[in-house]
Amino acid sequence: MSAAVGAALARARYSGTKLVAIGKNYAKHKVEMGGTAERLEQPLFFLKPNSSVIPDGAPIVRPKAVTDLHHEVELGVVIGKRAKSVPAAEAMSYVSGYLLALDMTARDLQAKAKAAGSPWTQSKCYDTFTPLSDIVPASAVADPHALDLTLAIDGVVKQNGNTRDMLHKIPDLIAFTSTVMTLEPGDVILTGTPEGVGPVLPGQTITATLGGDLITIKHAVVQEE
Repeated sequence: MSAAVGAALARARYSGTKLVAIGKNYAKHKVEMGGTAERLEQPLFFLKPNSSVIPDGAPIVRPKAVTDLHHEVELGVVIGKRAKSVPAAEAMSYVSGYLLALDMTARDLQAKAKAAGSPWTQSKCYDTFTPLSDIVPASAVADPHALDLTLAIDGVVKQNGNTRDMLHKIPDLIAFTSTVMTLEPGDVILTGTPEGVGPVLPGQTITATLGGDLITIKHAVVQEE
């Protein structure tokens, strides 16, 4: 990583009003979750609270109510200026930077909610369930649709994908979500996860990377006392 990018990272952290998380945006992940590989007609999204955000290095806490905690590694897109009903052709001009994120999921609670036809907000929103790296300026990323995403548990690689495989690309995600809600400066769109999601246990350590050595984050998983 260059010194300039390193300096920028030290100054830029998440400061948005909301996290917009995109689901089912990688074909192989859709299949591993029991769906089909086809692209959805429009992006599927949900919200995650700011209270779930932690910085690089902070522990991820598995709540007492959760028995099956899963990892999901994602590219985050940082909005740089107020965006409302933005055309896809202009959307990239609203991006100020990128970050690496984990969308931790209580899979047992999510499955129970889905089976009951209920919202699965609880499974995504516990404190510590959204680790975020510092922000890389957009100018430091030549092509956000050509970034490797990896995640390892105790050194064993579990997820190894590339953002080129996103079904809905970044301009379409910004265009669609900004027709539903106004995106404010600092807001982040989490763009979905590639295949390989699975359980992580207290006592294990997650290491994730974006773009090779562009960003690396590391988090120990602990049990709620």
